[in-house]
Amino acid sequence: MRLPNTHRKRALIVVDLQPAMLKPHNDHIVPRITSLIEQVPYDGYVEAVWHSGDGSLWGEMMNVDHPKDETTHTVDEVHKLLAPHHPLQVTKTSRSVFMGDQDVAKYLHDLGIEEVHLVGTETNDCVFATAMSAFDLGFRPYVLEECCEALYEGRHTQGVQLLRYQKLTNNSCLAETTEI
Repeated sequence: MRLPNTHRKRALIVVDLQPAMLKPHNDHIVPRITSLIEQVPYDGYVEAVWHSGDGSLWGEMMNVDHPKDETTHTVDEVHKLLAPHHPLQVTKTSRSVFMGDQDVAKYLHDLGIEEVHLVGTETNDCVFATAMSAFDLGFRPYVLEECCEALYEGRHTQGVQLLRYQKLTNNSCLAETTEI
C-alpha cells in the first residue's frame, strides 16, 4: 500500500466499517486496515458508523434502512486497535462523516490536522462524500484504495475512478509516497 509521504499532521478516518457492511467480497479490507493502524502512527483518529431508521430519507429514496442496533459499531478487531488512541466517535445518519453527531472539523482543526486518510466501506458513497467534505473544509483527503470497499460488487471501482479523477486517493496523489 502506498501512503502520501508528507510532513503534515494527519488523521485516520474509519468510515462505516460495520458488520452489516461486510460481505465475502469486501471483508478483505479488515486485515488491511488493522495492519495500517498497527504500522502507521496518526495524530488523530475518527471512528464513524452509520444508521438510518424507519421512514428515513435513506429508506424512501435509496430503499435502504439500517436501524441502530447491535451491528451499529465498528468491527471488533479494528475498534480494539483504535481504542488506545481515543478516537473521536461519530454516529451519522448522512453520507459524510462531517455531518455526524460530532464536530469532526473542529476536532481535526484543534489537533492541527492538515491531511486525512480515509478507510472503510462505501467507496462510492460515504467514503466519497467524506473525502469531498474534507477537501471543502480545507483538509487534504486521501482515500486509501486498498483499505476501502463497497457493499455491492463493482461500486468500489466506480468510486475509485471518480476519486482518482479528483486526485483524492493514495494512488492518484501528486505527493511522494511511501510503501508500507
